[in-house]
Formats: sequence, C-alpha cells, structure tokens
Amino acid sequence: MESIRQCKYVEVLYSGGLDSELTLISCIRNNIPVKAVTLVIKIKGLAINTHDLYYAQKFCVNHNIEQVLVELDADKFFENGTYLDYLRPYYITQPHVATHMWLIEQCTHFPVIGGDWPWVQNHVENKVLSPFKIDFSSYERFMKDNGVFGIGNMISNSLESSCKFIQLHIDNHVSGETLAEFKTRMYRNIEPTIEYRARSYGWENMSIVKFDLFKHRFPLLKLGVTSNSIKWNNVIKNLLNTELTENDKFF
Repeated sequence: MESIRQCKYVEVLYSGGLDSELTLISCIRNNIPVKAVTLVIKIKGLAINTHDLYYAQKFCVNHNIEQVLVELDADKFFENGTYLDYLRPYYITQPHVATHMWLIEQCTHFPVIGGDWPWVQNHVENKVLSPFKIDFSSYERFMKDNGVFGIGNMISNSLESSCKFIQLHIDNHVSGETLAEFKTRMYRNIEPTIEYRARSYGWENMSIVKFDLFKHRFPLLKLGVTSNSIKWNNVIKNLLNTELTENDKFF
C-alpha cells in the first residue's frame, strides 16, 4: 500500500447508502481526487443488490465520479467457508461483513468507509452514547492487521467530526421516525440534495435466488458474546449535557 501522500486518489467504498455518499460529497467539496468502489453481489450469476446499485450508479453519473464495480461470487465465497477467515479473528457474528473486508482487499490505493457516529440515546434523562458494535464493525482493526492504509470509519475519524454528528443527532432527533427518514433529514443539514431512500444492506433480494445467508451465521454464533462499551471525554460530556462519561448498553 502507498502512503497517503503518494496516492493519486482515495477509494470510497460506496454501497449506494447515505453514509458513504456523504463521504463522497466531502471529497468533492474538498477537491480530494476520489473513486467510488462498489460491490456487486452475484448469486447464481444474478446481481442481487440492485437497490444499492441504482443509487450508487445514479450518484456517480450525476457527479462525474469514476465508479469501479467489483463483482463477488457470493455462492462460492460463503459455501466454501472463505467468509469465516475474515470474521473469526474479530468475533464478528454478521456474515455479510466479510464481503466488506473482501472489498477492502480489492482496493489498491487508500480505501475509505463512511462508517457512523456514536449514537446518542436521547430517550434517557442523562444522555449517553451507544457503544459501537464490535461484533459487527471492526474495519479499522482489519485494516491495521493486514497492512492496509485507509480509514475504516470516516464519520467518526476525528473528535471534531464525531462532535459534529453528535450535535446534529441531538438537534434533529424526532421520536418515531425511521432511521432512513432521520438520517436523510439530518444529512440534509450538510448537503441539501441528499436523496431519501429506503435503508438497505444489499441482501434483501437473496430469497429470489433461494440463498440462505443466515445459515452461515451459525458457526459465528459459537464464537461467544463480545462485550461493548464506550467512554468519552469532557468535550462530549458537555455536548451531551450529562454527568456520565461511559456506557455499555445499547438501549
């Protein structure tokens, strides 16, 4: 892997979702040369993540961003157990996460994942942050262990960006909204042209080709339960207006 100064561009892993799209928008605004790398999930020769591909290709065409489509033979990847080699070292229990790690390996420059911010629990009197689910997302650990120079969670990559999104969360939270509705309205504070779309993780059409992704989760559940916790400093403590400085519960 090249150093960032040697890289001619960064590669944003663009699913077609809001988080990676906002990362692309940030690159455009800051004149950072960028390519979008999009996974095409193939099962029995059929692309199943068509919802994601629609929004990803539409955005790249409209913003003149070069898009690299990378096809994965998901039948082979899961049936021969390759996915387990990616997940077992990190005790990850969601099988589809292995495809994201595989896609990171297909990048040649500086891969960047949109990620997420520390979720604010607004429903409690003393606001707290939810921990990141380590058994789901461990991209930066994977990158470090494999010598990949990149960013595994762009939205929370710095204290400043984390604080920005935490504040936006607090300011825009409306009880009863779906996650897609909330994120769209929140992100429009940064980029008004963000397009509302249904939330997707790319595998909604697997039943069409009679592929059972969930059966591949059983070997992962045997890995055990991962503890999750988060601690924060006085900057975030003041932002939350709370007396608490740590939390290990999601709700």
